[in-house]
Amino acid sequence: MSDVRRQFRTATILIIIVVPLGIGGYMLIEGRSFVEAVWLTIITLSTIGYGDLVPISDVGRLFTLVMIFFGLGALLFFFSTSFALFFSAEATAKRRRRRTQRMIRQLRRHYIICGSGEMVDKTIGYVLHSAEIRRNQHQDAVFRSRSMRLRKLLGDIKRRSILRRLFLLYYDNFVEHITLLDLLVVVTEDADYADRLRSAGLLVVDGEPTDNNTLQSAGIDHARAIMVMLDQDSDCLLAVLTARNLNPLLYITAAAVEADLMTKILKAGANNVIAPYEVAAQFLNSATLRPAVNGFFYSILFDQETQHQITQLELRDDSPWIGKRLAELRLRKSYSASIIGIRTEHGGFEYAPSAQRVLAEDEVLLAVAPGPSIPRLQRASQPQQRKSIAFPPFQRLLQTPEIQSLDSTFSFDESAAAIEQMSKHFIICGNDQIIRSAVRYLNPTRPFVLLTSDEFLALRWQARGFKVVHGDPTSDAVLQRAGVKRAAALMISIDDKAVAVLAVLSARSISKSLLISVTASSDDMIEKLHRTGADRVVSPFHVAAQSVLLATTRPEIGEFLHHITYNESSQLETAELYMEGDSPWIGRSIRELELQERYQAGVIGIRQANSARYVYAPPQDTVIQPYEVIIVITPMRYFDAMRAAATGDEHKRPATLRTAEDAHQSSVHARNIIRELIQRHGQD
Repeated sequence: MSDVRRQFRTATILIIIVVPLGIGGYMLIEGRSFVEAVWLTIITLSTIGYGDLVPISDVGRLFTLVMIFFGLGALLFFFSTSFALFFSAEATAKRRRRRTQRMIRQLRRHYIICGSGEMVDKTIGYVLHSAEIRRNQHQDAVFRSRSMRLRKLLGDIKRRSILRRLFLLYYDNFVEHITLLDLLVVVTEDADYADRLRSAGLLVVDGEPTDNNTLQSAGIDHARAIMVMLDQDSDCLLAVLTARNLNPLLYITAAAVEADLMTKILKAGANNVIAPYEVAAQFLNSATLRPAVNGFFYSILFDQETQHQITQLELRDDSPWIGKRLAELRLRKSYSASIIGIRTEHGGFEYAPSAQRVLAEDEVLLAVAPGPSIPRLQRASQPQQRKSIAFPPFQRLLQTPEIQSLDSTFSFDESAAAIEQMSKHFIICGNDQIIRSAVRYLNPTRPFVLLTSDEFLALRWQARGFKVVHGDPTSDAVLQRAGVKRAAALMISIDDKAVAVLAVLSARSISKSLLISVTASSDDMIEKLHRTGADRVVSPFHVAAQSVLLATTRPEIGEFLHHITYNESSQLETAELYMEGDSPWIGRSIRELELQERYQAGVIGIRQANSARYVYAPPQDTVIQPYEVIIVITPMRYFDAMRAAATGDEHKRPATLRTAEDAHQSSVHARNIIRELIQRHGQD
């Protein structure tokens, strides 16, 4: 690029010399006026030659030939170097960087993502998908709103009201709908990846995330939060330290794998550290052991296709909601919204608050509402001229799960004998890092059977008191030994893709009622595992990306989930109660059950009978119907007694954890596989 600039300077000097010489020559030789000399010089150099002015003398003609020979070359040289300077790839990139910097300087309270690779790709993919859906929802909401206002306008005959409604009718056209995509800046040192992101319309800063200048170029001084997802944990540590030094009030989420470095990253200034495999293990546990609870939270947190979403409503000092009871706000009637939790001003959480709960300053309401209603809810809870106050962000401490073990252990033969007497139990199958993390959270006293082909791992689990089966998970005999035919659910996480597929196929051929959850090591495996009979397919990087976004953009919601989802510290759990045909709760309202008074429990949702559709924070007069699943938060010490009251027997388990939709999808996949096999056989 320096050569191009040097050539451009040379060409400019030549033009500066040639043009005045031409003007002076024509004035002296031809006796032309200054304007005529300028005109004649320009049309000569450009080879236009209109013929209105021409050299008359022989000397003038010779001078013109010299001008054409040297001047035209200088002009072409000037144009070529100008084009190279202003339209080269480097020049275009420089202008793009300047344009990006101008846009970043205008941002306030935005989010920064640092890194590249699969996890960053998944995170940005969710942002893009969410932005597209949100804008579509916004456009639909604007259309409906304008239609309603137009109908009111046509029915109104008062002049002042007509003018007001005309204004409201067209106001929405001038209101920009802001999504997370509009507040996102990506920092990456991968040039090819940066170009891909720019082509998708994102603001990208090229450079190392550990460099002060790079982060300042990303607007870290005015940013709200940063997500650090680098390949090396050591680089992640340095990036967190750099970001914290540049902005003490920044909320920092980091992704790391090594436990020792996770602690150091927190000490360096991160507010939250996400371990991808740990998060995937917890999600897999939830999807297998509490599928209705898992589906409930997934639908309002990550599933962009569902109508309802969860949001945070902050009550600042000038919020009109302060001092009012929830019942007075009429949220369900006005916004189709309901409150499932409240973060109090002291940092604690309340779940399933009553309608008579009085709201206070600095509380955060966790509301579930249709997507189009969320902006209206936020405007109603916060004044339009809301002051932006920055508070030091809280830091979430790492909590290592207490590994539970029994004093007595089972040999392989004793395990086989005990498994013969078990039913409605849970089988945990695999040998990879995710399954090892998942088992760390399990209690050996619960009805678990662990199945692995790794002998060392089998002995470790056996030493903790689990019932263990050592063998090939693709073998029908081994699966039968683990009691698959009588089991309620099967969890699979295996590195080998072929073994994972065969294990799912074998288990599904043995039991049609079995709930099967499995991890997919790559995106191409997700559809394959569904087609082979899996009900839940968990992608570790998808789950980790979702967790990073949740922890960064909606931290109060993330903390609320951590507080209520089988938390040993808070001694709370979110459980599911299946209303089988003989349940004594069927036909009774939630108010009649007196769950708060008897068990300190609150109902936050109901999964409707034989479907994956939910009722969020149902009213107290909701009547329980057969085969519904009640999603309830309760202290751990009360759950067994509450389940006994709901089912008639503390040890009773539902006939199947699968929904009718799960079974239907499984049969559709099976028919498709058979059809493909028949077509292939016909072609052969």
